[in-house]
Amino acid sequence: MLAFSNDYYGMIFRATQSVELFCAYNNMTKIYSLNSDVKFPDMEHYDMGKASDMALYLAHCDFYPFRSVIENNKIALDAIDESYRNLAEEARLKNDFFTEQWAMTSGTLHSCRVDLLTQYSLLLTMVSLLEEAVNTLCRLYHNINHLDKEVKDIKGSGLERAAKYLKDVVGIDGFTADKQWEYITVIRDARNMVVHNGGRIYKEFDKYDKFKIGYREEDHQLYLEYNDIVKMYDAILDFMDRTFRIIP
Repeated sequence: MLAFSNDYYGMIFRATQSVELFCAYNNMTKIYSLNSDVKFPDMEHYDMGKASDMALYLAHCDFYPFRSVIENNKIALDAIDESYRNLAEEARLKNDFFTEQWAMTSGTLHSCRVDLLTQYSLLLTMVSLLEEAVNTLCRLYHNINHLDKEVKDIKGSGLERAAKYLKDVVGIDGFTADKQWEYITVIRDARNMVVHNGGRIYKEFDKYDKFKIGYREEDHQLYLEYNDIVKMYDAILDFMDRTFRIIP
C-alpha cells in the first residue's frame, strides 16, 4: 500500500493555501477592501466616570472593529470562491480536465466546509466578546461603587450569572427583560453547540427555528452564513447599547 509522509500532506496543504491566498489577494485588490474604514468609538461620546459608559466604551472598542473582520472574511471567501470558478472555466476552455476537476472539487469543499467553519469562528469570537463585555460591566460596578460582592461570588455561569449579579447586587432590574435577551441567549446556545457538539443540535430545536437559525435536516448541524452572523452581530450590539445604560 502506497503511503505518504505528513511532510507530503503538509506541502500539498501549504501549496493549496498559497493558491487560495494569491487568488483572494488579486480579487480583493479589485474591490479595494484594504481601503475600507474600520469604525472605532470616540471617547467623547461616553461619560468615563460612570461604570455603564466605561463598560460600553470598552465593549465598543472590541465590537466596532469586529464588524470589519466579518466584512473582510466575506470578501476573502467570495474572492476565493470566484477564483476557483475562474480556474475551472479556464481549464475547461483549455481541455485541461485534471485542473478543472481540481478547481471544481476545491471550490465545492471551500463553499461547503471552509465557509461554514469561518462563520463558526466568527460566532465563537463574537459571543466571547459579549460575555467579557458583560463581565466587565459587573467588575466596573463592583470597583466604582465599592460593592461587597463580585460577580464570581454569584452561583452560576455566563450571561445568566452576570444578569443575576446586576439585578441582585447592582440593582439593575431589566437586563433580562430586554426585548433581545431571548435571542441573545439562543445565539450563546448556538455557540455552545459549536464548542461542545461540533455544531450539532440535539434538543430544543424550536428556539433555533423561532429565530431562523438554520441547521441541516439530516444531521442537525448548524448552518450559518454571512447574513446570519451580521444579524447576530447587530442584535448583540443593539442589546449592549440599551442594557449597559440602564440606571440602577
